[in-house]
Amino acid sequence: MKKKKIRHERPTLPELLSKLADIPADLTTGMSLEMRGRSELLICGCREILCYCPERISILQSGYCVLIEGRRLAMSSYSDGRISISGEIDRIDYCGGEGVEKEK
Repeated sequence: MKKKKIRHERPTLPELLSKLADIPADLTTGMSLEMRGRSELLICGCREILCYCPERISILQSGYCVLIEGRRLAMSSYSDGRISISGEIDRIDYCGGEGVEKEK
């Protein structure tokens, strides 16, 4: 009887880089969030804007939906996958994973 070989999945390049450099894997994919106080947020690695209104903004970022809730939210800039959001930010939440469906 033949023995079955166990296949090990190869790590991706970002996973290898993060392991070698001892940094979080998310940073090697270009995905990051930077908050300045409670009124300004910079998001890098944005792929798509799913929902945009003064109380709620949700974006697709490297396969995850990032939900920002608050009051008087506004995107002051959007360029090369970088979004700057200002307003009264009450909550930031990661929801879902790969294959996140668009909100209606």
